Amino acid sequence: RGGYGLGVEGGEGEQQSLPPPFPYSIDLSPTTIDAAAAKNSKKVRKLVIRHLEDEDITNILPEVVREFGALIPPSSSTTPKQPGDELATKIENYLFSLTVLIGLTQRVVRREKGYSATNAACPDHNVICLVEQTPTNNDDNNNDWQQQSYSERIVGIAELSWQPPNPNGNAPPFVLPYFMKTLISRYGPSRDASSSKKEPVGYVSNVLVWKTRRGRGYGRVLMAALEGIANIWGCDDVRLHVDANEYSGRIARGLYWNLGYEGVPDRGTSKNNEVGYNWMGPSMANQGLYLVDGVPLLYLRKSLRNE
Repeated sequence: RGGYGLGVEGGEGEQQSLPPPFPYSIDLSPTTIDAAAAKNSKKVRKLVIRHLEDEDITNILPEVVREFGALIPPSSSTTPKQPGDELATKIENYLFSLTVLIGLTQRVVRREKGYSATNAACPDHNVICLVEQTPTNNDDNNNDWQQQSYSERIVGIAELSWQPPNPNGNAPPFVLPYFMKTLISRYGPSRDASSSKKEPVGYVSNVLVWKTRRGRGYGRVLMAALEGIANIWGCDDVRLHVDANEYSGRIARGLYWNLGYEGVPDRGTSKNNEVGYNWMGPSMANQGLYLVDGVPLLYLRKSLRNE
């Protein structure tokens, strides 16, 4: 791969990669002309991009579980209850929450390992947070409002990791060692016609902006940060899956297409190299439609190099 800090084949670190410049702050403060009016404002002043840490996990867990796990609510009083329904619901919700908790904890550990000067592992599983900083008080005696204290609230997360170039599979919930990803890339099933090298590629996943903060461009900020990390890692491109549903995936697809992501066509697995979704028309196949665990998803790619 020849990527910075990753060695010739993107393997576990012949050189040590520097971590991204986090925390990175984006100033949303008004200009000096508007500073007087800003003193009495409780609006967000800064956006901060930083790594997910252990102490953040319990705070973001409910939001992550609700979004990705479709947390099952208790049955309403008008719905006939079957014996064991309530217990089954509680067990299912608990198991999924436990899976998310373990997976996020593993990712924090793996990220720290990848940027440790005493460890030869290559960087992997960078989960980043988008944090709003808001003034905690309005002190009329403080003429320099930019120096006041701030409260923080995580409003979004996203992840970049190395994954096998397999359009038919999402990133697993738990962290796999890099050598296992390499073996799967070389010998596992893959129909990614755009990947000539059988090795892990940069993969974007778990992009989530809290529902109350959507429509503010936060998704673009998260994606820009992930692509910056991918450049540091030496990725030639990045891949991702997105919901192919006409309604539920519309906003996310629009974001990725506007950012330059393009579908990786399904070339099929037969000896005749038939397009797997030819029956739906060539346009759908060329958009990168795949069934992943029975769910229709688009597999998109964006080059980070001039082609």
